[in-house]
Amino acid sequence: WVEIPRSINNKVCCSFLCEIKTEAFVVSGQSEVIGPNQPVAATIGNDIILPCYLYPTMDASDMTVEWSRPDLDLRLVHVWPERPELQNPSYKGRTSLFINEMKHGELSLKISRVKPSDEGKYRCFVPDLRKDSNVQLVVSAVSSPVISFAGLNKTISGVVLQCECAGWYPEPELLWLDAEGNLLSAGPTETLRGPDDLYTVSSRVTVCCSFLCEIKTEAFVVSGQSEVIGPNQPVAATIGNDIILPCYLYPTMDASDMTVEWSRPDLDLRLVHVWPERPELQNPSYKGRTSLFINEMKHGELSLKISRVKPSDEGKYRCFVPDLRKDSNVQLVVSAVSSPVISFAGLNKTISGVVLQCESAGWYPEPELLWLDGEGNLLSAGPTETLRGPDDLYTVSSRVTVEKRHSNNITCRVQQRNTNQRRETHIHVPGKSNVLFNGATTSNGKCVREVTEEDRHEGKERKMREN
Repeated sequence: WVEIPRSINNKVCCSFLCEIKTEAFVVSGQSEVIGPNQPVAATIGNDIILPCYLYPTMDASDMTVEWSRPDLDLRLVHVWPERPELQNPSYKGRTSLFINEMKHGELSLKISRVKPSDEGKYRCFVPDLRKDSNVQLVVSAVSSPVISFAGLNKTISGVVLQCECAGWYPEPELLWLDAEGNLLSAGPTETLRGPDDLYTVSSRVTVCCSFLCEIKTEAFVVSGQSEVIGPNQPVAATIGNDIILPCYLYPTMDASDMTVEWSRPDLDLRLVHVWPERPELQNPSYKGRTSLFINEMKHGELSLKISRVKPSDEGKYRCFVPDLRKDSNVQLVVSAVSSPVISFAGLNKTISGVVLQCESAGWYPEPELLWLDGEGNLLSAGPTETLRGPDDLYTVSSRVTVEKRHSNNITCRVQQRNTNQRRETHIHVPGKSNVLFNGATTSNGKCVREVTEEDRHEGKERKMREN
């Protein structure tokens, strides 16, 4: 506790009450809810993951998360914390979140044993942030056509062949082609839809030369190769925390037996993680800190988890599948933040003012420090001193003199524009007489009370007892 004298050189100083509070995360630095920029394709009977995460990364463990289908009467597909009584019965026992990863902003939904009726648009919504993102799920099922001998056409001395294919979704079309890829004139296609919503198609053709039977559906082409898909925005991580770099195959296919390489093109030893694991090829800086979601690779999940993030982890990552000769890039932005602390630094007798100091440690990248009045206008302050520690984290500090002409509310703001993060501490200066000023070595929101006549009387008695 520091008592501000009633007068300095016969001039009355602007006495004040100091009230300190901290905004841990201001609205302008709020996370967005991010989903994929392409539809997610699933095969009936398999499991699928609908990607969704917070950017910049923040702990979502204590947040409400709602996955819903706007086209359904009972819209809720999954809600966290879990409320089974609110869930659409069609999804009961088939949906889950990655609970252990929610602290890293992971909100992705896993749907097990996909059904044809699961196809549609899903909404990933975080009520606490009032932010959402949509994911389009395309459901399909395929099988290989079977050609059989159906008889002879004596009129043209030809052979009648039948092509049949069962277990398709959505409804496909059946085509007959000759050796040059030209369409053959064939009988009408017969289509049957079973109780499982899967389609069976069949057709006959009379031929006297070589031919090909081809079946395709607009939603999913058998010959089509999967793409490697990553996020369309940078991924933000906080130093010391874990982070997930999203990457997956679209359309979904089993990647368990494929080689997957995560690398940093800007490094001399580029490999960050490789599957199947080859520790001897990995950059030493990442040893023991990277992993894939092995059990989810059969669903096309290739995302990389980096533990205990360092400042040096920042950069562009490449998710590459050599078997497909396809890749995707992910930009990782690394940051660290802390709340500024305001303390009493002395008196300015010349202008009868109070000198305040603001300091904030543990930032990355280097931030800027600003002083503002109650209207948000910048105050003229001393130069910002910046120190970079052995852990690569920055400490910034600055001083300002509070005069009578300033408004009652003073703010120290520390911000990092690239990561869209900022922290603030406020002081309230109502201009009352003889008060105590808290050393303000914390920013926990505690108010400092005004000194009363009783306080001064008790102080005098205490001094007399001490003497």
